[in-house]
Amino acid sequence: MYFALMKKALPIIILCFLTFSGFSKIPDGKTFLLIFDKSELKANKTSTDYIELSLLNLFSTKAFNGNSDAAILVKIPYHGIDKCQLGDLVVRVNSTKVTTLSEIAVQIIDLDESKSTYSTLLASYEDRMLKTKKANKSIKALPAP
Repeated sequence: MYFALMKKALPIIILCFLTFSGFSKIPDGKTFLLIFDKSELKANKTSTDYIELSLLNLFSTKAFNGNSDAAILVKIPYHGIDKCQLGDLVVRVNSTKVTTLSEIAVQIIDLDESKSTYSTLLASYEDRMLKTKKANKSIKALPAP
């Protein structure tokens, strides 16, 4: 009797495990934007591509160079690191110099934190614009003397 009960319960337990593991959410991690001053990079005889090589074996990165400041987008697969800890990472700046990210980067921005702040600001702005439009409509509806 016990064996027959276990024979029916085992597939149900396995099915539940597979169902719950399929619906579990895998955390996306965190995204940081490292901004560099081009003149400082030039003074150190380096580039964002060279600095990116130090981060490439640890994280997913993408370097950007253009007319404005140079930047590196860093995607970290876990949430346990903040911008201070990222700034403490040691990177190779050029063939002779090694320093921390916070010393060479002008700014380190947590894009996930900024995203929530941006969405809050955007929502409050949209509310103000909606109230302004309603007030303007009511003023236009009043007859002119």
